[in-house]
Amino acid sequence: MFNKSLLVFLLFMFFISCSPKIMAPPEIDLLHYEQVGLISFSNNNVESQADEMATQVFLQEISRLQKGVQVIELGKLDDVLGQINKVTLNQEAVKAIGEHFGVASFFHGEINISDVKRSSREVTPKVISRVIFRVNLNISLTVRLYSTETGATLWADSAYREKNLDQILNSPDSIPDFDIKAQNKVHEKLTEYLVHELIRDFRPAKKRP
Repeated sequence: MFNKSLLVFLLFMFFISCSPKIMAPPEIDLLHYEQVGLISFSNNNVESQADEMATQVFLQEISRLQKGVQVIELGKLDDVLGQINKVTLNQEAVKAIGEHFGVASFFHGEINISDVKRSSREVTPKVISRVIFRVNLNISLTVRLYSTETGATLWADSAYREKNLDQILNSPDSIPDFDIKAQNKVHEKLTEYLVHELIRDFRPAKKRP
């Protein structure tokens, strides 16, 4: 009896695994809204251009994944708040943005780049003494979708990534050359990764019926 039940279960699992997958709509379908606004992402690091990179990548991916959605770029947050005579993005400001720009909802994201952490350790292969200098970069991205009718948050998600940059120096007195330009390049790559991770709820997915 046990062997027969096991055989039935295995056959059932086999047919389930062989059944064709269908393309299911995304978890968040923006086609329900006539127009969706996009406020440029904010960035706590004034020396980094990761906010511009994230905003453009996010716009491109949303437009690619959900064709037909009209996305209106509203500009930077400070400029948007200035046009509606607000200081902070609270519930009242969210509703005012909808009235002023004519959008039913809008996206805004915040990038947080932590202070660069530096460390070093000395290594001595054979006779030559060398120092490995390491820079640790941490970056997080949070994106929210707001309803301008209620002022509430319809959707929110966050992602985090870190990267270590190593440089081998010939002596402890050598000066590493991790300049701002090199760090910005890493920030942009990490930001692009974070955006691709965050938009998973906006992707159509193959599922079994």
